[in-house]
Amino acid sequence: MASILNIANVFTGTRIAVLPLIFYAGYKDIPMLGVTIIAYSGIVDSLDGIVARKFNCATKFGEMLDAISDASMFVVALLTAMIFGYAGIAPSITLLALGVVNAGGRIIFIKRTGVITNFRSYASEVLGGVTFWVLVCTFLDYYIDTALWLLCLFSVIIIIHDYWRILTYPIEEVASE
Repeated sequence: MASILNIANVFTGTRIAVLPLIFYAGYKDIPMLGVTIIAYSGIVDSLDGIVARKFNCATKFGEMLDAISDASMFVVALLTAMIFGYAGIAPSITLLALGVVNAGGRIIFIKRTGVITNFRSYASEVLGGVTFWVLVCTFLDYYIDTALWLLCLFSVIIIIHDYWRILTYPIEEVASE
């Protein structure tokens, strides 16, 4: 078994380390810094799994660290955008609430199956990718409230789909994976 202190987890951990720069970018009104940090996080998110497989150091801890990094970026970037006027309060709060509902589904999955890994929802992965680009748009002020409301709509659809899977997923299949 690979150690939790490995190249892939260090790579993922940098995503958490740069989070204060997002807030700083909003506070100092340096939108391109915010865009750069969010883009960096998205690129590292795309590559950390590849690094883990290439160096044979994939761990359950790494999967959880990746999920925590994703959630942290989502919360910090969206709150920063809302606090400093890059994004509207109503769509931001709605999207954050949907994030909590989504996380609740993952907790239900863990309780049902005893497996503390990624739920493997392709729809959620795509939504996560789109979310990174919407976060970039928040700092560019590019029709952001419309984009956030659309993201809320797609989030509701995917959450309903994922909850159906979470509540009906055969536990025996998870145990055999």
